[in-house]
Amino acid sequence: MLENILIDALVTGLPLIPVFLGVYIVLRIREDFDLTVEGSFALGGSVAAIMIAAGIPPALAMLAGAASGATAGLVTTLLSLALRLPVLLAGLVMNMALFSITLRVLGMPTVSLSGATTIFTAIAPAPGRAADLATSLVLALIVVAILTAFAVFLKTRLGLALRASGVNARMVRSQGVSDRGMLALSLIMSNALSAFGGTLMVQMQGYADVNMGSGIFVAGVGAVLLGVLFVNPSGSQVIRIAVAVLLGGLLYRLILVAALRFGLPAGDLRGVTALTLVVAVAAQAYLAPALDRYGIRLRGWRRRARPSSPGESHGVIPMEASHG
Repeated sequence: MLENILIDALVTGLPLIPVFLGVYIVLRIREDFDLTVEGSFALGGSVAAIMIAAGIPPALAMLAGAASGATAGLVTTLLSLALRLPVLLAGLVMNMALFSITLRVLGMPTVSLSGATTIFTAIAPAPGRAADLATSLVLALIVVAILTAFAVFLKTRLGLALRASGVNARMVRSQGVSDRGMLALSLIMSNALSAFGGTLMVQMQGYADVNMGSGIFVAGVGAVLLGVLFVNPSGSQVIRIAVAVLLGGLLYRLILVAALRFGLPAGDLRGVTALTLVVAVAAQAYLAPALDRYGIRLRGWRRRARPSSPGESHGVIPMEASHG
């Protein structure tokens, strides 16, 4: 049973790693909340599904799906900046709008990819454990490539500016970097990654559904917090960021798959997701400080002072701005 749980966790968890990386960008680097990722996940998957069903090569369909998510992130940015809405509210409005847009793209609530050529067709023509392992291998290669590219990006000047903008926007502006530009970059990247994860998911599961993105943001927050509990992204952190997202995402899926395997009804998985988030937050707040006293580091967040200025809040500050 353990082998089956691990394989299922890989097959269902790896497509979500790009989504959780997108959540990490906004949550940990920008210190914000963007619910657009839920709509982008469904939109990207739906765009890819419609194109693949029409016979378009899967690679092009995946790029189109990611582009649709990037566009959604750009619109959220424009709503936030032009109307002076908080990112959370702008993302909520955009998420609601994307439901209708996704339904228009699909033309119906669900579209099947049965018989269509996907990136997994050649290596996994028949269902079974061998096919699951082959699918996991392809997904792992794609995920590693994305995480590596993201780690390299964080080493660039633009990546350093993005990390710094989440810690101290005033300092970044004083260096001639546009904080608005960094906000746009973070939201575009986040939603493009979420949509790309959606393109992987629809090909893995064989269909696209208008509701497939529901709850994915909360799941991403829980996965990210799980990851940073065990991998502290401080110091030379770019590789640790990638490892934290990967580890957290797979642990999250492992919890859900194990719950199903041990007889939990599928309808209760939302409750497990919420409980996972609560446990991760509680561990950040109570368990990690207690273990710190004994020299055991679990958490990746710490409290530190931030210069006071109008519009800036105090509290938990991520350590994403230090040089890798």
